This record gives sequence, structure tokens and C-alpha cells, in this order.
Amino acid sequence: MKKLFALYTVSVLLLSFASSPSYAKNYKVCTVEIPGGMTEDKEGPQPLFNFYQEVIKDVSTKTGHTFELQFAPAQRCQNLFFKKEIDILWPFIIAEKKERITDQGYSFLPIYSMPIIMGGYHIFTRSDQPIINEVKDLDGKSVVSARGYGVPFEYEKSDTITKSITNDNALIPKMITGKRVDAGIIQTGWIPTLREQGLLEGLHHGEVIDFWGGSFVFHPDQEGVGLMNSFSNTILRLVTQGKYRDMMTGAPYYIPNY
Repeated sequence: MKKLFALYTVSVLLLSFASSPSYAKNYKVCTVEIPGGMTEDKEGPQPLFNFYQEVIKDVSTKTGHTFELQFAPAQRCQNLFFKKEIDILWPFIIAEKKERITDQGYSFLPIYSMPIIMGGYHIFTRSDQPIINEVKDLDGKSVVSARGYGVPFEYEKSDTITKSITNDNALIPKMITGKRVDAGIIQTGWIPTLREQGLLEGLHHGEVIDFWGGSFVFHPDQEGVGLMNSFSNTILRLVTQGKYRDMMTGAPYYIPNY
């Protein structure tokens, strides 16, 4: 009995030590504006932001940590993370192939929480042109994509496609309809907003390609692993309580069928 009491006391002390506010830190989080999901001005539906707040509230309560959120273009968020000037990216594509990270000159692979959103890419063309379902059918064509929002891996590696990059997803359909390019690659999460703005009229697309999951992203060190565990446990709790689906229904990205 004494041994059990001693073990219990040690456990309580360890738990107290782990969550003590004196060891709490302030972490910087970088995210992107996603119309219909999360915007800095909080105008319109905010399912992704509401979910983020719920996760942060729970993790902060458990750990004592605070989290400072900033909005920036996707590429800037990514660069700041790999320079270790920020601690967490959200939401960020889970890279299956390490080349997607290392080929950009980054020196380490990140670690991820359990997936929160799912997505992929559509290839858009003018309605008077054939629907394109595969990257290989873009050979010899001019194609535009948005900076920082990723592209299919096969497209990234192709040297037979004339590629251009824009800083704004909304410019992609304009460039296609204006016949400045033959096709455009758009991440699935942006399609509802572009359609609502009437920018996709006169265009069509093929099937989803290069399917991926998105999640919170952390540095691959002891601190990052601790954060990853805390975030994943919180997300799992929200899933089992049904809160995840309630908050994320209507989000511009697909959500896992948890």
C-alpha cells in the first residue's frame, strides 16, 4: 500500500510539473486566409477558425501554453516555419514524399497531428476544351497555379509543361478564360468561394487528383512531439464527442469521416 501511495504521489507530482504554468510557453502559429473557412477579419462562415479556437482552448488548459495566431500568405508561413521563426503551421498539407519538402531547400521534415481536413486539386480548362483528369494530359500546355498552395507531385516534376505562378487563386480562372494559359490547377478548398464569386463560369474540371490530408504541423524535436501529442489527443476528444463534425460541417475542404 505504501508503494502504491508513493507511486501515486510521484505521478501527481510529474503531472503537476508537466502542466505547471511556470514551464508554459508562448507559441507562434501561422495560418492562411481561407474564404468560407477562416479569415482575419472574421467575415462570413468561420468553421476552421472556430475549430482552431476549440483546440487551442483545450490544449492551453491542459498545458498552460499560450498560442499567438498570425495570418500570412501560404508561402510566407511555410518559409517562417522552416526558418524556425514560428512554431506551428495550420492547416498544412501532409507530405507523403520527402522530396516535396527537401526539393524546396528545407533541411528537415516536419511532424503532423492527426488529419483535420482533406483535399486535392482540380485541373480547370475552358468549357470548349476537353476535360483533363490527369497531369500527363497537360504535356505541351501552359498551366497556372497559385503560389504556396501546392501542386500535384507529378506536375511539380514535369519538364514538358509550361508553368506560371500567381499570388492569388482568384487570378487562375481569369487567366484561363482570358486565354493567357491553357489550364489552371486549383486546390479543392478554394473552389466553393471562386464559384460563389462567379469566377468559374465557362470553365470545367476533371476528377480530384493528388489527394492529401491537412493538419497542425510541428518541428521534429522533443518540444514539437509534445505539442503534436497534445493536439492529436484534443482533436480525438472532439471527434469522439461529435464536436468535430458539428464545427467543421460546411467547411470549404472535405472533412474526414471520423
